[in-house]
Amino acid sequence: MENNLPQQFQNILQQQSATIAERIVELQYKLQPNFWKPYGSEGRKISVRDAGYHLPFLAEAVVANDPHIFRDYVAWVKTLFKGLNFPDSVMITTLECTKTVLREMLPSELHPIFEPMIDAGILQMGETVDQQRSAIDTSTSIGQLTHSYINSLINGDRHTASKLIMDAVKKGVPVRTIYMEVFQKSQYEIGRLWLSSQVSIAVEHFCSAATQSIMSQLYTYIFTTSRVGKTMVASCVGGELHEIGIRMVADFFEMEGWDTYYLGANSPANTILNAIENNEAQLVALSAAMPFHRQLLRETISKIRTSHMGKDVKIMIGGNAINTNPEVWKTFDADGYAPNAQEAITAANKLTA
Repeated sequence: MENNLPQQFQNILQQQSATIAERIVELQYKLQPNFWKPYGSEGRKISVRDAGYHLPFLAEAVVANDPHIFRDYVAWVKTLFKGLNFPDSVMITTLECTKTVLREMLPSELHPIFEPMIDAGILQMGETVDQQRSAIDTSTSIGQLTHSYINSLINGDRHTASKLIMDAVKKGVPVRTIYMEVFQKSQYEIGRLWLSSQVSIAVEHFCSAATQSIMSQLYTYIFTTSRVGKTMVASCVGGELHEIGIRMVADFFEMEGWDTYYLGANSPANTILNAIENNEAQLVALSAAMPFHRQLLRETISKIRTSHMGKDVKIMIGGNAINTNPEVWKTFDADGYAPNAQEAITAANKLTA
């Protein structure tokens, strides 16, 4: 029974998330009435939403028995709140209230498995968070292109952004370089700007959608490579909506001469299984960006392994849920891991040699 406690904890949080979040905020408002009063009823709704956001990360930390998952998330929230001019005491009190509410609502045998994770988060709030700096080197020509590309997108000018990319490719900049140095780094940079409240979530979403559209304009260059006789399926696990990374992986495989079957975001395990079978794939690449999708990634891999085609296909995993702690990939029943599209090619060629 004891081995099932982490899963029991996760199940309770999933089933009672709304009630738990309401109780956390109710307690927090009692402890900090003067701070929250100016935000009114709308502010309270947002507080409940945010309290609910914390729970999946806590659950995954418990299931994985890895406090770094929750600590990393808390560090991210600390940076976000700094951009919103929220004092650290807000998140610290939220975490303390979370522990109090869970102690009240959950059986005592579950307390020892979640309390250390929350304590690790509180400890993280006391750490200094380094100001994230731009990874774009504007002293190089490709850095200047990336900088101009980002500025065009932030200003809502998708057409100029597209022209910058197409002109660069026509002048001989390799598509792989565009992907790794412009598309990937621009996504990181816009995420950094959003986290520091320099751009809105609407701008962040627009930039992601525009980048995917511009990527499709490069397909005339991507799909001209001679085929090597290998097939891969690329997909996000069910529930995962961050798909640009896995789409980049699929496109790199196309440039390498593989035949790819790209499923995109939020693909249920059965859909992935059907794609593997129908396309006689030698490899399946699975992506998870959010740490609380790790369990779903494990379940998807398990379903592949126990299927009749599972003995023949190689499984490679990646995404931010793994990249934050690369060694964690070894705890999954996968054949390989890659932190980016270029390294995915190298790993896949070794796995399928």
